Amino acid sequence: MDLLLNTVLRGLITYNIGIFIALSIGLLIYLWKFWMGLSEWQKSIFGLEKEFAQRKLVSATTGLTLLLLLLLGEFILVTVISPRLPDHTADETPDITLTPVVTDTLSMAESQDESAEVLNPNGSALTPEPLANLVQESLVSECVEDVLEITYPGDGESISGTIQIIGSVMIENFGSYKYEYSTTGPINWITIAADNDLKLNESLGNWFTSSLTPGTYLLRLVPLNNVGDELTPCIITVDVVLEE
Repeated sequence: MDLLLNTVLRGLITYNIGIFIALSIGLLIYLWKFWMGLSEWQKSIFGLEKEFAQRKLVSATTGLTLLLLLLLGEFILVTVISPRLPDHTADETPDITLTPVVTDTLSMAESQDESAEVLNPNGSALTPEPLANLVQESLVSECVEDVLEITYPGDGESISGTIQIIGSVMIENFGSYKYEYSTTGPINWITIAADNDLKLNESLGNWFTSSLTPGTYLLRLVPLNNVGDELTPCIITVDVVLEE
């Protein structure tokens, strides 16, 4: 049942232009019927004529109301519900494949701590790469100035409490955007908020960090095109600290 509902919703979103055109044509037809019915009702003299004209007027009014409700529903579906629908092609595969990589890396890091120090060919000590860096290397990020970027907080900046995220989302074929966070261990993106307005170095929304455990987090800005497909995100790291 959920799969069927999701398929129907995605169909209504994908073909929204055709649906809007069809509903607009129907609206024009019923507006014409309403105008004709109103004219006949005003010109009618006898009771039977008035009753017949009134029936036309009521029928046209009902059709107009129904079409307006359908237009409003399609508009809400495209602008509000569409950005919040989960994307089954962009996110699921990276999230599933990253977890085993993190587990293997963690096991390697623990074995290095317990075993003897590893040496380079020149005899100097080999410093193991931090676990967080290994995880981030498997992620794809593309931050472009005034196109897709997070200007505040900056990459590596310390934050606390409630912050206002500043940035830009000015992509072609724009549909909406969302911003999410994850720990630097096993990747698990959690959506903070979403919007469907273009932004140029202005507020993207707020982030309440007070309930988070202090530490390093990933913050990403994900653009979606006008058919709901997620594009390459802009990812930065931030340090959440206790409020003073």
